[in-house]
Amino acid sequence: MHDFTINDLLERRGIDLRHTRLVRHDMRGLAEWRLGVSFFDHFASYQRDDNRTPYNQAKIAIQFVPHSLSGALFVGAHDILDEWQAAHQPDRNPARFNPRSKYIAQDLNHRRYDLHRRLDMEDLVGRLVIDWGASTRSWSQWTLRHQKPIIELRASAEDDPFPGFSKFSSTIDEVMLLPMSWQNALATVNGVYLLVCPKTGEQYVGSAYGDQGFMARWAAYAANGHGGNRLLMKRDRVNYAVSILEIASPDMSPSEIIDREGAWKRKLGTRSHGLNAN
Repeated sequence: MHDFTINDLLERRGIDLRHTRLVRHDMRGLAEWRLGVSFFDHFASYQRDDNRTPYNQAKIAIQFVPHSLSGALFVGAHDILDEWQAAHQPDRNPARFNPRSKYIAQDLNHRRYDLHRRLDMEDLVGRLVIDWGASTRSWSQWTLRHQKPIIELRASAEDDPFPGFSKFSSTIDEVMLLPMSWQNALATVNGVYLLVCPKTGEQYVGSAYGDQGFMARWAAYAANGHGGNRLLMKRDRVNYAVSILEIASPDMSPSEIIDREGAWKRKLGTRSHGLNAN
């Protein structure tokens, strides 16, 4: 007996797996999906103009965006009706063009695909999550060659409710994958946070006291692995666990928040036994 896979589901929906590819877009695709279906569909319709295009020789594309480090959230299935070199022929569906999209590169190295949403899969959009596996860099795969288990089928496409600041926990690499409602909540407050190294258990105490609150600070770690901290720069990049130690009141000044950061460093001993250099 094996786990119920995306292949099992697609076969039950009558989709021919021989001509179907699974496509897990990167953070750019996730950003477009959060703007809306039309944004994502327009983004997905422009791809590379070589044999590394994710739709190469396929008739159906099963589209996903990142849900966790190895997870993938289903955002739609498309029949691939036509394709052409983007710079050589005008867009055949001008109503689908969206100038707000930040990620469409319209040049000679791109192909335009006429993608048509399959209504027989729309009931699963935003609800189905699969385990993509460790090789997320292999972002387009033939369905028949990969048995990817379904790990979640949500009752609705709505985000899980934010758990509250005291119960919140995540990792640096997953912060930018959090639901937008969670990111918005974390961007509204400042305070003191804790990073924990998954390899050694060593702790680092930091504080957020600027625009966009915790999200701005953690986004810096997600971008380079160290957020500008001197001691963390000397270490190999790891995916630190992150949680919140204290929320600052709205009237607290940056210096007061830094004082609270110092108090937590003393309490947890992160200067002498952790990752804080000062």
